[in-house]
Amino acid sequence: MRHQIGIDRVMWGTDYPHPEGSWPRTHEKLVTYMKGLPELEIAAMLGGNALDCYELDVGPLNAIAARIGPLKSDFVDAAA
Repeated sequence: MRHQIGIDRVMWGTDYPHPEGSWPRTHEKLVTYMKGLPELEIAAMLGGNALDCYELDVGPLNAIAARIGPLKSDFVDAAA
């Protein structure tokens, strides 16, 4: 479905602290839905598209992402 919509139009969002969304299992759901997808697609959907869309400052946001994750290795499919 992400290709039908367009990878450049998809952004992951978490409506914390509302349990009808992904919280409190956000990390688990991220891995479930995105594990094994191409790294560039994951990067776009988890932040790159938002950076572009909202013209955000990548430096400070990358520092936060490095501290809180998720890690690229979380999405590597060991079975592949």
